[in-house]
Amino acid sequence: MRFSARALPHVTAAAILSTVALAVPATSQPAPGDVPGNLVGGASSTCFWNYGAFGADPNFNNAYPDAGATYWAAYIRRPAGSTLSLTGTYPNARYFSFISYDRVGQPIDGVADYQIAPDPGSSNPFQPGARRDGPDAASTYTLDVDHAQNFDSATKQPLFTVRDPRNNEPERNNLLTVPTAAAQGGTGISLGTEIGSDGVTYELEQYLYRVYVPDNNGTITGNVPMPEPVLTLANGDRLTGQSVCDATDSESKDLKKTTGNADAIRLPDPTALNLDRKTYDALRHPETLAPGQQVQVFPAPGQPGKPLFQIGRPVENPATFPAEYNPGAERTVDWRGQYDRRYLLQMYTGDDAPGASLTPPRTGGGFYPNIHNNYMRAALSREYGQVAVVRGKLATSPKTSNGNPVMETGQVRYTSFCMNESVLTTRVMNCAYDENVPTDSNGDYTIVVSLAGERPVNANEACGNGWVEWSPKGDGGDDSNFGWFQVRNMLPDNNFRQAVQNTSTPGDELAVMGEYLPNVEYMSTEEFEKLGCSANGSIGLGSSGFGSSN
Repeated sequence: MRFSARALPHVTAAAILSTVALAVPATSQPAPGDVPGNLVGGASSTCFWNYGAFGADPNFNNAYPDAGATYWAAYIRRPAGSTLSLTGTYPNARYFSFISYDRVGQPIDGVADYQIAPDPGSSNPFQPGARRDGPDAASTYTLDVDHAQNFDSATKQPLFTVRDPRNNEPERNNLLTVPTAAAQGGTGISLGTEIGSDGVTYELEQYLYRVYVPDNNGTITGNVPMPEPVLTLANGDRLTGQSVCDATDSESKDLKKTTGNADAIRLPDPTALNLDRKTYDALRHPETLAPGQQVQVFPAPGQPGKPLFQIGRPVENPATFPAEYNPGAERTVDWRGQYDRRYLLQMYTGDDAPGASLTPPRTGGGFYPNIHNNYMRAALSREYGQVAVVRGKLATSPKTSNGNPVMETGQVRYTSFCMNESVLTTRVMNCAYDENVPTDSNGDYTIVVSLAGERPVNANEACGNGWVEWSPKGDGGDDSNFGWFQVRNMLPDNNFRQAVQNTSTPGDELAVMGEYLPNVEYMSTEEFEKLGCSANGSIGLGSSGFGSSN
């Protein structure tokens, strides 16, 4: 892989992962000295939540994080017959959740904040209309982490939805962690097993904890401690603190011992985080392949599923591929919803490639998706213009960032607009989120996307235009003009029919979302500056939404 040194914390991990065979077990080992410094032991991490913090720079920036959120992961081995629970305090934030994943980053189960019943004597501040300003001591919860499948053998369906849950899912205080294999009607890929130094075989689990938009620019944890694990062994022994971490080997200490590798840590399958350079180059540059040559780009070797191929062929404009721009069309760019990984990669292969699907399942695109979000994505290219001007209508959402005392309702819980690199790096550059996006009386907004050095002087609050930074690394490879613009909708209300989650078939995006599906216009910096202030009637946005350090 070829990356700039500036992305080193992310790149080191990507390089580690890309050097491992694609059929690796879950306990793949990096070479000594190659463990990235902030993949484990980063900001606010604990011995149990040992992976992270993940997010925009300077955190470990991978798998398309939202720049307004911070993520931590636990990747453990589970003692047979044990029970595990998490005790925590509801954070002062817009949202938090727990989501479990299989080996390739597909979701198994997830529980959102409002679903988690409080401990006796406490209250849940994420319930609509709840007070958000109560004492932390009266805002605690307990969540059981069950080593079981999210699968109903009678109906052959998940017990709890992982496909576009809304804001009215049932109350529950448990998270399920075992993938459902294809033989049972699922798509899950086992995390595998691991033999400890005690000779015992352990099954593995991994889950992520997310916190979005802490109140009042507070700590990334939402001004509360990280959730604490409590493990009860099969013999009845109750463990807390470091004893839990040792029993579950959450810090990979025993793994280091059994492998003889002082730098060993558990790693997910390489394709869970990004694509290897060879696969990405075939996707991005079909014109460099021999005419008619077929290169399998999905799934990775050793993984189940029908193959998807990139075909060697000429493309109309290699410099802008795969971005499209059709001025005068009702929507000038190709917006694509999130279905599965295959469909995500069809942006490059085309929907008529061998192995492509026109009716993809809504299983998530991989890269550890948040099941409570759904996404619209469009490939952009600076070859069409220095700045991309994004206009649309903003869904309503609760206001929380100023420590608002009551949990409001809205059409969605959260909306963000993010500029990312490609599937080669899966890195986020910059985001703006709902409370920082100005709207006019109709709820319309304007967001300008550009390099920092080409930012129009009127892309600022005083002129009523927002700004999101375009990564100077483009796709993270050799196309510095590429950008992947992404719109998130979280936990829509059932009565909001224009949410991303209500799209169901590729091509229905405009019919379903209407004015909530943005449109894009390219301009030069000078052309946008000539529009002056309040060029599209919008008012007020800070200099940016969330930013990375680059």
